[in-house]
Amino acid sequence: MEPKTILVIIGVLITALFLKSRISNNKSKNENRPANKEFPGREVDNDKIVLIENTSSAEIKKVIQQFCNSYNQEGFKALPLLTIVSANKCIVTFPFDIDFENYCYFINYLYYPNDIFYKPIIKAWTTTKINDAWMKDEIVNKNVMLYVPIDDKDHDNVYLTTSAYKSYKMGFALGESSQQLSMPKEKYSEPIKMNEINPGEVIQFK
Repeated sequence: MEPKTILVIIGVLITALFLKSRISNNKSKNENRPANKEFPGREVDNDKIVLIENTSSAEIKKVIQQFCNSYNQEGFKALPLLTIVSANKCIVTFPFDIDFENYCYFINYLYYPNDIFYKPIIKAWTTTKINDAWMKDEIVNKNVMLYVPIDDKDHDNVYLTTSAYKSYKMGFALGESSQQLSMPKEKYSEPIKMNEINPGEVIQFK
């Protein structure tokens, strides 16, 4: 077996263990949080927004709670705000912002949660920054759409398409990040605008 192939296999195994440790069943059920004084007191302007369709709000609430349980035990890394639009349509924003890497993990977890089996349709948007994880010159400071394609088999990535139709697979495995694709898995679409919807229930997770 070629040394390069061995390194790739090792990288995949390490990443699988890494992701499993970050989102274990035990962690996803642990509702411990840091002291309330650590909760951000001021909102941070950002354009991160996630559209979730084809699933119930009850399922999405469980998935988001699991993610927060796993990531917010030592600090508030993810503070999603869930807006219920209809019975099978929700929007998630981040009033206190979230870094790009954890944003990608959040999107991936929406697709692949623990012990919840569903088939959501998810699109997410943001504007990339130079200090974001996994950046390349072609995608930095760009309007991008993030998603996991329907034919994904790896379960440890998200895909990125820019408004100029540059496309990358953002793999979480060692050596697998920022792989440019010859064509997008999904075409870029404009993000949903909050001022064009009629919001229902709104829940701030922590």
